[in-house]
Amino acid sequence: MEPRAPDARQTTAAEPIGTKLQIVEAALQALKAKGFAGTSARAIAREGGFNQALIFYHFGSVRNLLLAVLDLISERRMKMYRPAFERARSAPELARLARTIYADDLERGYITVLGEMVSGGVADAGLGSEVAVRIEPWIEMVERKLEQLLAPTTLQSLASPRDLAFGLVSLYFGLDMLSHLQRDGSRAESLLDLATRLAALVDAALPTQPAELR
Repeated sequence: MEPRAPDARQTTAAEPIGTKLQIVEAALQALKAKGFAGTSARAIAREGGFNQALIFYHFGSVRNLLLAVLDLISERRMKMYRPAFERARSAPELARLARTIYADDLERGYITVLGEMVSGGVADAGLGSEVAVRIEPWIEMVERKLEQLLAPTTLQSLASPRDLAFGLVSLYFGLDMLSHLQRDGSRAESLLDLATRLAALVDAALPTQPAELR
């Protein structure tokens, strides 16, 4: 029998959507503070100041709630960065954008959340596959941009945009994970500096972009 949410109407006057967002935000903060292992229904409810039964009433399980946290983060990041990503017309622009996204992820604690969810997914194959599904839109976005940038070149014959996109996104998430584990952003900054220099070399090797891409 599905758990009921006792006194849910007394707990909050918000509409259901507002209540669900409150729960997701509480889970986000709990993940930042306590990590995957410590983010229980009780910890989330304590963080948000609501009855933990609301978690199961609205999401069915803690796992579903934590996946909703990833959905919220991805939605916010996509909304913020997709326009700039679509406007980028060169490898250096993409490198600068990657640095901006990384700095924002670090400041907002998203790197911690991603690291905790990936580590949780390693131990739980079902969760891991769901996390991978939520990374896919980022791979597709990078793939489309690479197709656009590499179309005038012969580089697509050496490596498909899909494979390159998967590699770049994996590299970025790996950078996030290392920063999370080491608690030191210096190496990540060094790698981002290297990426910026390499992007300039790649851009110099590419033919002049056609007018419609400028």
